[in-house]
Amino acid sequence: MHQQRLPPPPATTQSKKKRSRLSTKQRRIRQLEKDAARRTFNGNGMNDSLPPLPVTQYPPNSNDDDNDHAENDDGAGFGTLFGHPYGALPYGNIHFASPPSSVSADGNNLPSTSTAPSSPWHPDKVRQEGLGPNLRKLNDEQLLTILSFVDGPTLGSGICCASKFLYVAGHHEELWRDLVLRRWGEVGFTVRDPHDTDDNAGKEEEAVVVASTQRKGAWKDIYALNHHPNSTKRHSPISIHGIYSDTFFRSWLCRSFALQPSWLSTHTVSSIPHSEMTTERFFKEYEETNTPVLIKGASKTWQAVQRWTRDYLLSVASEKRFRATSGAAPLPAQFTLSDYLNYCDSSTEEAPLYLFDRTFATNCPQLLHDFDADLKSSCGWWDGDTAEFGHDLFRVLGEGRRPDYQWLIVGPKRSGSCFHIDPNCTHAWNAPIIGRKRWIFYPPGVTPPGVFPSPNGDDVCMPISIGEWFLTFWDQHVERRNDPDVKRRPLECTACPGDVLFVPHGWWHMVMNIGDDDTDGGACGGDDRGVSVALTRNYVSGSNLSDVLRFLDTRVSQISGCRDRGEAVQPDDLGREFRKALSEVKDYRVDNIGEEKKEEDSRMEKGRWADLLERAEQKAKEGWGCDAWVDLPSTCPSSGSAGGGECDNCTEEKNEPIDSAKTSILARAKQSSSSSTACGVGAISTSSEAFSFSFL
Repeated sequence: MHQQRLPPPPATTQSKKKRSRLSTKQRRIRQLEKDAARRTFNGNGMNDSLPPLPVTQYPPNSNDDDNDHAENDDGAGFGTLFGHPYGALPYGNIHFASPPSSVSADGNNLPSTSTAPSSPWHPDKVRQEGLGPNLRKLNDEQLLTILSFVDGPTLGSGICCASKFLYVAGHHEELWRDLVLRRWGEVGFTVRDPHDTDDNAGKEEEAVVVASTQRKGAWKDIYALNHHPNSTKRHSPISIHGIYSDTFFRSWLCRSFALQPSWLSTHTVSSIPHSEMTTERFFKEYEETNTPVLIKGASKTWQAVQRWTRDYLLSVASEKRFRATSGAAPLPAQFTLSDYLNYCDSSTEEAPLYLFDRTFATNCPQLLHDFDADLKSSCGWWDGDTAEFGHDLFRVLGEGRRPDYQWLIVGPKRSGSCFHIDPNCTHAWNAPIIGRKRWIFYPPGVTPPGVFPSPNGDDVCMPISIGEWFLTFWDQHVERRNDPDVKRRPLECTACPGDVLFVPHGWWHMVMNIGDDDTDGGACGGDDRGVSVALTRNYVSGSNLSDVLRFLDTRVSQISGCRDRGEAVQPDDLGREFRKALSEVKDYRVDNIGEEKKEEDSRMEKGRWADLLERAEQKAKEGWGCDAWVDLPSTCPSSGSAGGGECDNCTEEKNEPIDSAKTSILARAKQSSSSSTACGVGAISTSSEAFSFSFL
């Protein structure tokens, strides 16, 4: 006899208590999810050589539903900004699994309505039944590799509909990103404004759900919009109970983590008010000593700082195309600025595409006009025409023949650049225009935790994303702050719009874009609309000229910024052509002598210039002035020279046990034996498109 279900009774005190208990259960499930995340990074106990994540610690009375940013901790743990959209959990959570008939993915009780017999429940049943007896023998990474060969329509309409597990696997963000880039990356593609609502999405509840999971503008939506331009539907993820996968969970965690106050509160870089900085002081105390310095208020009068808002940038460059890249993406992408800003607002990737454009000055001259003259007037030490100590010496080659040197940098919050040393032995300055930037420096010769360069610097192993580094190596970084040798300690700072940061040559540094809602122990100005905008220039001056000359002679394979431009001087000729151009300069300041200038003064200026070049050549012959580079014996295979001998680094790596963490990272590298470094250690070459890789 069919029994009709009665409507639920009115809310009572008892039912309210029940809902309260369910809410507590939801919070417990979410905390289990976060605490178990640390097992993602050490192989769930199967491989304890990888550094563990910090353990999550929340105050007993914290309400996780009301405190999604989890910034009320003491810096010892981590939280997440939003839940995994498809319900994936770390594989270690399989030990806490329970049958889905009693509790749904969101923690609510579900009545059992099915009377049909079912197979015995297994915690990994969704995967086993969803892949079948053959595919389930593959690990999730291998499965994604196979799915990467599938076209978009087959992936979306076929594979994603085959089973629950394939539904989650087929919606892996990187699969759809690669489909978009391979099909439209070079010609450009449209990204819908994530703030636009669908015609059938008028319900406030639906809008809240989509916003909370930050799924607007996901790569599958981008593919669908460009494949069917008239399509107005957007993908709404379904959370699946019983998905346990480190592969699916890790990339989400590295993007969705909440910033901890302890990550942003330390400020050890020298900070000088702009009014107290002079050209002579800058050179003697910072350039000559190769020391970072944050010059507060140096750019506050720039038109770029005062004018550049989202609306202004769109008004002058809305349809201009810019190039964006990512260490995790197979190809670069061409974006209009309008589409890229929409992408920034909706990005949920571990390593989002980062606009690092070198052509903005010719592509949109107004952007150059908004800061170039102001830079010369406010920061005379960086004015190539008047700087007393000879700034930006590469300009003697000519604008088209010199290596790349200036960039417009735009990216979503939580994006940035992993640890690197600036190219060609150059100094740099960096000016945030919209949004703040968090910087971490390591002195020349001191390798940051989690970064493993080859002996000659050609190759490097490191985490692919900023989140991966913070979540994995932060504890080691904190220990480095207390190094007995003060000169080996890292430096940190937060640069705000209006500030300009000097980045000396040879320093390892990492940059993360942050917003005003991220606490750092102090108030800073800036824009908090999901996007960061900055300007930067690299340069050669008298302080690093000797190292640049030595670099051009001994590190030809590492020279960058000219290989893909036919008019630029190529690496094999750059050292010779640079010296030739320097020797033909009449004036120390790289400026033509006016006719009114006396011949005696002209000879004096030429003598000063010749003296600078002569001293730089002499220093270059004596050795490196910066510890970031070390000359290997000519017989060492890592040095790139002919010969069969070995250096101490090679012998040490072959005869002594390699650090366990390094061994584990290298063992997991997706690297063929043909691209191993000379000492037998696999690494991703910095000259390849994928310049770094993830070690999980």
